[in-house]
Amino acid sequence: MLGKPLLPAPMPLLPTSLRLRTRILLLAGATVLVALLVTGLLVSWRIEARTRETLAEKARMVALLAAGNRDVVEALAGRGDRAAVQAFADRTRQETGIDYLVVLDMNHTRVSHPNPARIGDRFQGGDEAGVYEGRTYASVAKGTLGPALRVFAPVRDRDGRQVGAVAAGVLLRGVDTHLHGVRRLILAGLAAGFAAGAAGAYLLAGQVRRILLGMEPAEIAALLHQRTAIVQSAREGILAVDRDMRTTVVNEEAERIFALAGLDTVQDGGLARVLATGLPERGVDLQVNGLDLLVDRAPVTVEGRVVGAVALFRERSEAQRLAEQLTGARLYADALRAQTHEFMNRLHVILGLLRLGEHDRLAAYVTDLGDRFQGEVGEVTGAIKDPVLAGFLLARFSAARERGVAMRLACDTRVPALPSPQATHHLVTLLGNALENAVEALEGAARREIAVDLAVEDGRLRVTVLDSGPGLPPVDCFAKGASTKGPGRGFGLFNARRAAEALGGTVALENAPGGGARFTADLPLWPPETAP
Repeated sequence: MLGKPLLPAPMPLLPTSLRLRTRILLLAGATVLVALLVTGLLVSWRIEARTRETLAEKARMVALLAAGNRDVVEALAGRGDRAAVQAFADRTRQETGIDYLVVLDMNHTRVSHPNPARIGDRFQGGDEAGVYEGRTYASVAKGTLGPALRVFAPVRDRDGRQVGAVAAGVLLRGVDTHLHGVRRLILAGLAAGFAAGAAGAYLLAGQVRRILLGMEPAEIAALLHQRTAIVQSAREGILAVDRDMRTTVVNEEAERIFALAGLDTVQDGGLARVLATGLPERGVDLQVNGLDLLVDRAPVTVEGRVVGAVALFRERSEAQRLAEQLTGARLYADALRAQTHEFMNRLHVILGLLRLGEHDRLAAYVTDLGDRFQGEVGEVTGAIKDPVLAGFLLARFSAARERGVAMRLACDTRVPALPSPQATHHLVTLLGNALENAVEALEGAARREIAVDLAVEDGRLRVTVLDSGPGLPPVDCFAKGASTKGPGRGFGLFNARRAAEALGGTVALENAPGGGARFTADLPLWPPETAP
């Protein structure tokens, strides 16, 4: 609920003097630029590495092919014509596209070379020693033709004796020329990506500003503070819905009235008619379950279009106010305060993300909140068709979370609407006191869990509340004033028993087999012949 003052917003990433559109453009542009630069560097590095791997593998295949050539083996073994080796090397270079293929004898002397004038000279580079140890490997070194990536392979005769070596290489200047062209294409792609990102950021900034009705974040924050104060200071119950009848604003007074009257906030509030007609309704008398209300309804319009509706409720029945004390008003208030605290924490996060301009994270956060909220609400409302009972349990779940207790609902059957407002009041009193007693029993416990089970059979509602606490104290828990917590306590389970008796039912409390205490109630709420 809206109620507590909002926390100060964290320091923004950009000066607040900048307009929202400017901040979105700067942040989105910087994000796109960094992402594209990192991607470009990674792609460039990967292409370069892959190119070198491909060329090294190509040189390796050529070197192994040459090392196994019969003319090369026979010439190095002294049984063939060395001139044939040069012809083979030239032909192989032309067919494979490598830059050079050099054949060496065991004295490191060239038997072939792309420059015939260097045949007979000693091999240069200093990285050929390993091949004379019988190893095949790749190396990068500077030779007579310049820096090159080359692969060495030993040449062996038919007896397995090494008679020489082969070096197949690719000049690095050719590799660099190829990579330079690739980098130019990558840069062009980065520029196009940045331009598209900047255009998208500009359009997004304009759309966000239109959605926010042209207001800046500081203006929205100020309005949020003002609305919080106005809504919670009002003595009337306030309810607002959007076009899809989803509740957008409801203050504590409205929730108190709805819980007290068993009122369906959407269907019985008359707001659907206001949404359809677009006309306000003033001073409408509304009686719900014996509670007299005076209601004002009005449409909410933006640029001439109805986008929602709001209703103001004022309670007229003093007798119903007195009945509130008999239906666990304190438990309602505690639950609503817990929901207020939980809701305000979420508002603080939303306001902080909005001021920081983290719109993607804001959208993800709101979506996650909606999914979790709808999950819990759907579970409860799907099993419990009485709106007051369902709303009360949802509020108690929030209050339990605030106190560090995990509370879950288990319903083997659907619980229909209760037969009368009096039955609702008594059941809420029973459940509220049983749950409050279970929560208090978990203080100091290592495991803090409560399971609530509601089952309907033959017109009877069976209620089970199981906690993971230490079990029952050595006192009559249902006796008036019986408590181990000192004077002024011990009325919760006493009131729960009286509520059960008012419904014609019974209650029991016992130690659970697995530990903790189990509260059970058997309540004949519906006549057997009309039982759901």
